This record gives sequence, C-alpha cells and structure tokens, in this order.
Amino acid sequence: MELPSLDKQCSEKDCNQLDFLPLECKCGKIFCSHHFHAHVESCEKSRFLSEDELKKIENVSVCSYGGCKERIIVPILCERCKKSYCVKHRHLQECKEKDPETIAAEKEKYAAPMRQFNEAKASIDKELDNKITEAKNKGKNKNMANKVQLMRLKNKAIGLKSIPTTDRIYFNVIHPEPENEKTTAVFVSKQWTLGRAIDAIAQELKLQNNNNKTNEKKLRLFKKDGNDIVSSSMSTGLTALLQNNVIIDGEDLIITYVDNDCVKFM
Repeated sequence: MELPSLDKQCSEKDCNQLDFLPLECKCGKIFCSHHFHAHVESCEKSRFLSEDELKKIENVSVCSYGGCKERIIVPILCERCKKSYCVKHRHLQECKEKDPETIAAEKEKYAAPMRQFNEAKASIDKELDNKITEAKNKGKNKNMANKVQLMRLKNKAIGLKSIPTTDRIYFNVIHPEPENEKTTAVFVSKQWTLGRAIDAIAQELKLQNNNNKTNEKKLRLFKKDGNDIVSSSMSTGLTALLQNNVIIDGEDLIITYVDNDCVKFM
C-alpha cells in the first residue's frame, strides 16, 4: 500500500528516493540521511549552525559497531555499555558487559516478532496473488485486479533509479527458465523504445542478451494473457503501446528467447 503523505523525496538529483524519516535543511530542501550531511557542508544557510545543531547532526551518523558506516536517525543505546548502534547491529554489538547467552536471548526476543511478521506477510501475499490471478482468469473485476497488482509492484520493483517516478511503467516479468519459472517486478521508462526496455529488463534479470547478434535467438516480450508478442518492432515506443492499450501499466509479461520471426509464445 502506498503512503504518499508520509514520505518525502530526497532533493539530491541522482537520488530522489522516498524517505519516511527525511531530514530538512535550513534552506528548505529535503534529503535522505545519506545525502543530508554532504549538503549541509556546502549550503550557505547551514554553514553557521549552533553547537547543539552540529551535535545533533553528528549523532545521526554514529554506529559503534566496528566497521559499520550506517547513519542513525533515532539512536539505539545499549543499556549496559551506553553506546549507540544502528538497528542492524543493535543486538550484535561486542559489549563487554554482556555474555553470549544474554546477547543470544535478546536477538531471539527481537527476531521472533519479525519472523512472525514475515510469515504472516508471505501468507497474505500468496493469498492476494491467488485472488488477483483468479480475478484475471475469470475476467471479473479485471481492472481492479490490475490496479492492486500495480500498487504491489511499485513497492518491490527493480530498475534504473535515475528514471523519474512520473516516467516509470511497471511490469511483472516472467522468465520461463528450463527448470524454474522466475518472476520479477521491474520498471522501465515509458519514454523508451521497446528494444531499450528489453535491454534494461535483461540487465536487471541478468539474462544473456543476443539481440544485436545475427543467427542468435532474440529476447522478446510476450503478453501472458494470450501469449502474443508485444511488438515485433524494437523501435516502437512504449508510450504508443500504452496509448493503444497494447500494454497496461502493472501487467504480466513473459520475456524469453525466440526466433526473430516468432509472434506467439508457445
């Protein structure tokens, strides 16, 4: 589920990630914790900070675990050694005040709820996947099923982070491997051609791409619903395919190796 009112987008040009705990500079710009510190060093309005403000910024980036560079927004203090740790190393620290049994018990105490949450989430996700598939197969509430799938894809899709969020189009890409079928949520730019999108998807899925080689099978995208090829022309723009309802944002597509003249995946 998307929560657009709770997160803010980092102002760093090459980042633009959504952060639920953003930091705001005195100049009014919003940054993730990673880019905030680099910005305030050069920002004119933040060059003259008070000692309390400087101390607050310094505390954000401290993790006492050896070798960890994680920046901490909300400090987590060890009750015994009084050192601050990030969430990942909260119960793995080399605190001399704790014996191995105590550390193991604390790790299990905090790991158990997370394990239970992951198990419950996996069960709900599986049930939701089945409901979406059932709705699509029966043609019942198909549009709603696509919208629900699109929201889920946005939370886990992989792709080039440099693509503006307004230009992203999402697909649930299925690659029918010889032994195990693999499904991956990806996003590409709707400003690209189909050929550029296939190249990007192949890179994200780590697939051998021979589309620029003669006498080799080609990677092509097919509709899961009907198994028809999206387009035989690699120069076709995704925007045109969207406008003509050839493809739909958030739908299932199959990527596989076929002969150059293949128009239907069997």
